[in-house]
Amino acid sequence: MMHPTSARAKLKYLFAAVFFAFIGGYGLYQMRSLIIGPRIIIDAPLDGSSSDSPLIAVSGRVEQVSKLFLNGELLIPDHTGRFESQLLLASGYNIIQLDGIDRFGRWVKRKLELVLTK
Repeated sequence: MMHPTSARAKLKYLFAAVFFAFIGGYGLYQMRSLIIGPRIIIDAPLDGSSSDSPLIAVSGRVEQVSKLFLNGELLIPDHTGRFESQLLLASGYNIIQLDGIDRFGRWVKRKLELVLTK
């Protein structure tokens, strides 16, 4: 027969372990975007697309980015992380580059390849 105090002690340790596992799991869940790092999501234009008009709008959103650069020029997203900028394409093949850096110095880079067919 088991002594009642040893069963109570085991139950107390079990609840403490479950509690700390829950707290640790919740902390990792909340830190997921910091662990993953900066992200740039481009909504428009699509990579590899062609355009008849030399003026295009580049739009999208960023996550965990403190500085955003479009072709080397600083671009400031709004408070929700959305950005939009107008660009003038050269005739033929064009490469547009978006670079983002987070507060820890981690970089992310996205390239768009577009063709102006005019």
